[in-house]
Amino acid sequence: MVQSPEWEYVGLWRKNDPRSQGWSHPSIVETMRQHWPAWEAAVNGAEPLGIFPLAPRLRNESGHNLSMTFGYVLARAACGQSRLSLLDWGGALGHYALMAQRLLPKLPLDITVKDLAEMCRAGKELLPSVTFVSEDDACFSRDYDLVVASSSLQYAEDWRSVASRLVKSARSWIFITRLPVVRRAATFCAVQRPFAYGYRSEYLSWVFNRDEFLSFMASAGSQLEREFIAGGATQYAGGHEISETAGFLFRARA
Repeated sequence: MVQSPEWEYVGLWRKNDPRSQGWSHPSIVETMRQHWPAWEAAVNGAEPLGIFPLAPRLRNESGHNLSMTFGYVLARAACGQSRLSLLDWGGALGHYALMAQRLLPKLPLDITVKDLAEMCRAGKELLPSVTFVSEDDACFSRDYDLVVASSSLQYAEDWRSVASRLVKSARSWIFITRLPVVRRAATFCAVQRPFAYGYRSEYLSWVFNRDEFLSFMASAGSQLEREFIAGGATQYAGGHEISETAGFLFRARA
């Protein structure tokens, strides 16, 4: 039996493609909940934060880079603040909300996580101090000091609309990270089959042309402050360019 590749080039986002709803599969929340105790133990412990939400027992330099980059962004946003408000769009069970609480233990945090309804129900049980909402209109009804989208914007079919709302809801900072980017090809759609991580689903995602993405973010009202390496390279079956995984910290322009 020939095994399908984890990543495969699709080209255009196909309307009504059932894979656009892949994140709704019950195995997603089920698997994340199974890994949550190990994630919580790692974040609350004293070992290096070289971890990933779905592999908290794994320790490596890439995971440490992601955690410390998040800490750097938090510190920039918290400078001069007596209280920090944060939106994590696509924040799952609140993995980075918990990390934020541990990295800035003395600063009051007002954290909102936006994700799918089933994810929010599970998140509320695990982190009652965090606000979970499942509708974009609810999370974008106010503004925040820092807006984060980590490994999430690429799964939005109308990513431009979402990115614009992320920028408009930020008083100071926007951090978009774990984003697949290419430098030559135009933005394209791919399918991921994350069976190796316990997800019995597959879903569509965008792979962004870096210059196109940054140009759009500038037109939406943000200014690039710093770019980060946010992961490794990905090759797509049937595709012509290997993507990088990048992070971008933007200032919100008044």
